[in-house]
Amino acid sequence: MTSTTMDAATADLLTGSLRELFTGSAGRAVGPALAALGWSEVVAEDPAGATTLLFTEHGRALASSPALDSVLLAELDPVLPAGRGTRAVLYPHPADGDQPSTVDGPVRGLLLAGLESVDEVVVSVRANDSIALLTADPGSFTTEPVAGFDAGSGWLTVAGWQPSGTPVPAAQAWERAVAAGRRALAAEIAGVCQAALDLAVTHTSARVQYGRPIASFQAVRHRLAEGHVAISDIASMLDAAWATAGSANGGAWAAAMVKLRAGRAQAEVMRHGVQVLGAMGLTGESEMHRYVARASALDALLGGHRSLSAATGRALLAGAHADPVVEV
Repeated sequence: MTSTTMDAATADLLTGSLRELFTGSAGRAVGPALAALGWSEVVAEDPAGATTLLFTEHGRALASSPALDSVLLAELDPVLPAGRGTRAVLYPHPADGDQPSTVDGPVRGLLLAGLESVDEVVVSVRANDSIALLTADPGSFTTEPVAGFDAGSGWLTVAGWQPSGTPVPAAQAWERAVAAGRRALAAEIAGVCQAALDLAVTHTSARVQYGRPIASFQAVRHRLAEGHVAISDIASMLDAAWATAGSANGGAWAAAMVKLRAGRAQAEVMRHGVQVLGAMGLTGESEMHRYVARASALDALLGGHRSLSAATGRALLAGAHADPVVEV
């Protein structure tokens, strides 16, 4: 059972529009471009289909934008004071998994884009074993480009920010926001993986060894097939995750599971992709290294697959109820 109501013709039309958009837009320009497409109406009509399609294409294009902010803010805005304009989200630093800094500070975190056109930044903090929210002036943050090998992400780190003001209790809203973000990120990782797999298929179909394309060799075919299965797993689990999204906690368990599976899938797909491209797989001669870097970065956002695996194990040992995450 799928959670989307979008027919194939509509999906194809929107896919073409999104691919054109992501080819010609960068940074915060994506927001106005989506507004011009009437994207809010598409999301209202079919949240699962629209969100999955948007972030799959965002990943496929290796786009750099704060599109994810709107997903989290849809859950957070109702518990926040009336906004002063455009808001951005400060995400927990990937080194901290999905856990925000404490309200005592200093706070560190991650921004998906610069703050030039932002009026407020929404910051999550841990206060008295719960999650609360603060809104902050963008001018109060000192940012630096994210260190690492995904230079195209456009992400920025924040460190040493000292909280001020009265936090707004938002434990359930934050749980729902993280769940929504994880579903979107799983779709984005799937898009990155599909583009990488397409690149691997194109390369192995064109590269000839011993008089025939290397894609015809059994070992290569097995690696490509395993990559395809890994991506299909994400899609199947996303359906199950969306089916629980209407629950009080936003389907937090299923969202964590699909994010975990997406993280494992990207590691598998990228390993196979690099292998079948041979020595050029992680060099500037091929685009594969860009997909490897982006998929790894997306895996780390809102909890990487290793930290989610550990958290899931602890929860199960403590007697947590596990929601279904696959359908047979």
